[in-house]
Amino acid sequence: MTLVRVLENYVNSTITQIVDNPDEVNVSIVISTKSVIVQIKVDKSDCGKVIGKKGRIVESIKTIVLAIKSSKFPEDTRKVLIEVLEDEKSGYNYINN
Repeated sequence: MTLVRVLENYVNSTITQIVDNPDEVNVSIVISTKSVIVQIKVDKSDCGKVIGKKGRIVESIKTIVLAIKSSKFPEDTRKVLIEVLEDEKSGYNYINN
């Protein structure tokens, strides 16, 4: 399995268990030369559940994603970023560096 597929499967299965509207969850991964960006789109009402108080939930997800990347793909030195995207119309974006 590729890095994209492994991370996408983990994040998608985790987020769908947290939110009230699992059908609205969309996880995509963008890879550049220096970073792996995990973009999570959820329903507006579920955004707070994914981020958590003071960003704790999304930070925990990032920690596990980093552990998966480091253990399964140790040669990969790219930085991991997580973006929680709400509705495109609202312009809300949460980026965890």
